[in-house]
Amino acid sequence: MSHLAREDRLTLAYLSIGRHIHTERWLTWFARRGHRVHLLTVQPGPMPGVTVHDITSTGGPKALRYAKSLRKVKDILNVLNPDLLHTHFLTGYGYWGHFSGRKPHVLTVWGDDVYVTPFESPIKKWLANQVLRGADYVTGDSRDIIEACIKLGARPGRTEVIQWGVDFAKFHPDAAGPVRDSLGIPAKAMVVLSTRSFTQAYYNIDVIIDSIPIVQRQFPDVVYIIAGNEGSDETIRARARERGVEAACRFVGRIPHDDLPTFLTSSHIYLTVPSVDATAVSLLEAMAAGTAVICTDLASATEWIIDGESGRVVRPRDIDKLAAATIELLGDPEARRRYGQRAVAIVRAGADHDRSMARVEEIYRELVARR
Repeated sequence: MSHLAREDRLTLAYLSIGRHIHTERWLTWFARRGHRVHLLTVQPGPMPGVTVHDITSTGGPKALRYAKSLRKVKDILNVLNPDLLHTHFLTGYGYWGHFSGRKPHVLTVWGDDVYVTPFESPIKKWLANQVLRGADYVTGDSRDIIEACIKLGARPGRTEVIQWGVDFAKFHPDAAGPVRDSLGIPAKAMVVLSTRSFTQAYYNIDVIIDSIPIVQRQFPDVVYIIAGNEGSDETIRARARERGVEAACRFVGRIPHDDLPTFLTSSHIYLTVPSVDATAVSLLEAMAAGTAVICTDLASATEWIIDGESGRVVRPRDIDKLAAATIELLGDPEARRRYGQRAVAIVRAGADHDRSMARVEEIYRELVARR
């Protein structure tokens, strides 16, 4: 990555979820590029090349805490005087970004902040409309989520699909590591991997657990690696005990991002079966690793996975169909190989992290020049 001359560097302020891999990958790309990068967050933590500002407020009801944090946001932005403000996540951070009054303001939506939260109450829908309509540019990682943003108020000519993207230097079919040995998985056992977080019921990890007894009838030695970057897995562990499949599961908590490629290449199948989602980076990374994928028939997933061509597609919360697709793939190594190869080609053509961030940099410069 080439570095910028001093006069070409921008001062960029971000409002986003701290200590999150999505935030870190996005912001550190611009920091490595040479821009001056600041993160305002209520989840502060160190981030390479990024100056982190804590906007947490305590005391009083939630509305008062939001107002106090907004005051902090405004004060920090007044001092920084950034060339551009970029908010990640429509709700919460999006509110602060919009009501800070800073321009130009870019908004990147993530998922349930568009699909779920605006429909929880009239005030939340109004807020979503205000933020989306007021943003100078809106990005999301699927056509489906951009269409949803436009319905909620985003200006059609100021929206664009931008992928978070995959680091292909890390995620590729040849990544290797001692995952099986470290988890005590027998050499001949079939392995199924899930990495979706435990924070939201709509990720349907319970459905995966409920499908295991059916899969075990055909593959009694199958092992499921159950990971998650967010939330506690205690409820899912308890469900595995109730279903009598705890011995077939390896609960590994959060997998460090640098270790994830070897988990993917050590697995025969990757599962991502939510009821609601934008394009999952974890799905794209599994594709890049050449791991056979089973996903649900969400528009954001079927942009990438075509049933019977680049993976298998099932309906959300269909335990029997999920089990049947898993059994089919575990028993068909040629299909796994074929799906994996096709998936690698698709994701490499459409989800390069560097290319995505370079496009974002172009958007920044266009907006700053217009200002």
